[in-house]
Amino acid sequence: MDLTEVMDAIYFASHQKHGWQDCLDLLSEISGAEAAQLLVVSGGRGQLVAGYQGRAGAVQGCGDAGDDSPALISWSTRHEIDGTLVDLIVQRQAEHGDFASTEKRLLGDLMPHIARAMRQEEVFRLLNDRQTAVHRQKQGAMLLLDGQHNVVFLSAEAESLLSRTEAAKLDAGRLRLTQRSKQAELEALIQGCFESRTTGMVSLKDGEQNISRLLVSTVQPRDNKLFLSHGLVAVFMVGAQCEENSQEAVIGQWLGLTESESRIASLIAQGRRPGDIAGEIDLSVHTVRHHVKNIYRKTGAHSQSQLTALVLNLPA
Repeated sequence: MDLTEVMDAIYFASHQKHGWQDCLDLLSEISGAEAAQLLVVSGGRGQLVAGYQGRAGAVQGCGDAGDDSPALISWSTRHEIDGTLVDLIVQRQAEHGDFASTEKRLLGDLMPHIARAMRQEEVFRLLNDRQTAVHRQKQGAMLLLDGQHNVVFLSAEAESLLSRTEAAKLDAGRLRLTQRSKQAELEALIQGCFESRTTGMVSLKDGEQNISRLLVSTVQPRDNKLFLSHGLVAVFMVGAQCEENSQEAVIGQWLGLTESESRIASLIAQGRRPGDIAGEIDLSVHTVRHHVKNIYRKTGAHSQSQLTALVLNLPA
């Protein structure tokens, strides 16, 4: 089996109805297991957060001596990310022998990717819940780009913006900017997002002010170290009308932030850094960073671009 298929199954599992079941079935297939299970446990509280079971069969206890059920061999591997423990348990009948070292190594190498995908799933769930409240009937002006920079998703709002501006357009399935220097800047930023988790902005000059900037954020970085994995990058299109909606009172009301947090979130959306914000509102950098940490926790955002997209797309 092509392991690229396995990597794609891992990173797209949270976007499909039975994604983790399909993923566990693939893991069973490549490791010779008859059953596979994923458990997500909060490291701090030891509380089970989520659990997934493959279709091939349920992971069972090995049974007591008097149990008539077939003897089973289990093997598990664990990975921790951001204080959350992810356990993968595979199992097969004892007559097939213990799991080979190559099988164990393969699953162990996949665990960081599984844990990262599950962490992304948690972030996406928070963002989706927040976006549902913020956008209601609209999806926001967003595009998703694959590893070849092709547009694989285009929201209705983004399509509408593109139809009204001369600053950017879709050309053969790719996002093109009118200004060559801005196109080069965008391409470099997108490439950086694929190679490592990063964010950034490209400012645009649009006479009608339909688009004032593009916010670029990594969804899934490309991974060539282990197996080839296709990346995903999100591009948020921000218009002048959206910028009018970034008032602090609106931010606090919709995002559940305190007055200080709302003010800092508004400044972040304007491209300010913690050091700049500290000097502007007469707080220490340490205090500002503490507020920023709370803002990310409350909103579910994990980057400046994602937080900016939330703030600038709030309703008036």
